[in-house]
Amino acid sequence: MPGTHDSMAFYGGAIAQCQSWPLLKQYEAGIRFVDIRCRHYENFLPIHHGVIYQRADYADVLQDTICFLQDHPLETILMRVKEEHTAFNNTRTFKETVTLYMEEAGSQWFLRTSTVPTLGEARGKIIILQNFNPPSNPLGILYPGNFRISDDYEVTDANKKWKVVESHITTAFRGDPQTTYITYVSGSHWLLFTPAALAKKLNPQLFSFLEREVVGRTRSGGVIIMDFPGAELVQHIIRSNWEFQ
Repeated sequence: MPGTHDSMAFYGGAIAQCQSWPLLKQYEAGIRFVDIRCRHYENFLPIHHGVIYQRADYADVLQDTICFLQDHPLETILMRVKEEHTAFNNTRTFKETVTLYMEEAGSQWFLRTSTVPTLGEARGKIIILQNFNPPSNPLGILYPGNFRISDDYEVTDANKKWKVVESHITTAFRGDPQTTYITYVSGSHWLLFTPAALAKKLNPQLFSFLEREVVGRTRSGGVIIMDFPGAELVQHIIRSNWEFQ
């Protein structure tokens, strides 16, 4: 499943920007996992990348996602929701505010499940990956929970980063079909790599890797999360699901 890291990070200069496609275009290209970072600010949920406000609110994210699902009812979206930056001047918890947003958007659009569902169960729904507290009575699947995740986001050596990515996807290809593997190809370094510069190095390597036959492959590569993916790479990830069958 193709995904984007910091899916709404469009502003803040080269070191902060992680994507160039608007959210709807990401969905239309084939992205099905999105990484949404919200600051809890005066009982609202503005989208942030660290300290940088991204000129959008969580309500905008839900509106675009529901619009896509209305037009494509057989699809589903995995949505990691993470509390970002520092909370300010709130009278309720982050979870309570997320719950209110979900209710206002329409509770019927969300699949409340604590485990990864089948595609048949999830069609037409948003599945929240809850990356915030409290974990009791979750709004979706707890993150990181039982996922197998590779997310070395502070990168000083692009070759080492690629080796970690390649190893984790290879493990996913041969791994337990009941385990969900999540691999972040994304990363940066405040001095050495912007997200775009690293993506320019790693995304072509990912494309080439997916073209090669993996010995002993028995399943898909799980969720593969990128900065600045191209449409051809996204489609290549989708096609790779059938190449081992």
